[in-house]
Amino acid sequence: MRYIALLGSPRKDGNTAALLASFLEGAASKGHSGELIRLHEKKILPCAGCNACKTEGKCILSDDMTALYPLVEEAEVIVHAFPVYWWSMSAQTKLFQDRLYAMDYTHFKGKQLFLLTTYGGEDPNSGPRLCEQSFRDICEFLDMQFRDCIGVCSGTTPVRDNKRALERAFLAGASI
Repeated sequence: MRYIALLGSPRKDGNTAALLASFLEGAASKGHSGELIRLHEKKILPCAGCNACKTEGKCILSDDMTALYPLVEEAEVIVHAFPVYWWSMSAQTKLFQDRLYAMDYTHFKGKQLFLLTTYGGEDPNSGPRLCEQSFRDICEFLDMQFRDCIGVCSGTTPVRDNKRALERAFLAGASI
C-alpha cells in the first residue's frame, strides 16, 4: 500500500520522529512505500476561508500545499505524527489539516489513518485523547478508516529509549 507520512514536529530527530521512524520501518518490512513529509520544512499558508476551492474547484493560495494535494489523493494510508501542544495538534499539523478543506472529500473515502502522538508531562494526560477524538471525528466525516492511535508520554523516557512504544509503532506500520 502507498502511504503519506506527515511529521508535524519541528524537531527532525525528536520523540515524534523516532516514533514515526519505527512505524515506517514496520511498513517497509511488509513492502509498503510512500512519502515522508516534514511539515515544518514546508511553507503552508493558513486557509483564507474564502471558499474559492468549493466554488472554483481549487485553492487560490500558492504555496507548498499545492504539491501535497496529489500525494494525499494517491495515498491509501495517511499517517499523522505530531507532538501534542496545549491539548491539541501542533501548528504544522493544523495548517496542513485545515488546507485539506480544499480537496474533494470523495478522495478520502476508504483511506486508512494512523495517528502517532508524543507528549510531555505525565500520564494520565487528556491532550492525546482530545487529539484522537478530533481525528476519529474527521475520519467519520470523510468516510475514512481510523486504524490506530499510539500516544507516547516522553516526560520521563525519550521515545528512542522506549522499546515498548517503538515495537508498538513498528507493528502498527507492519499492519497497514
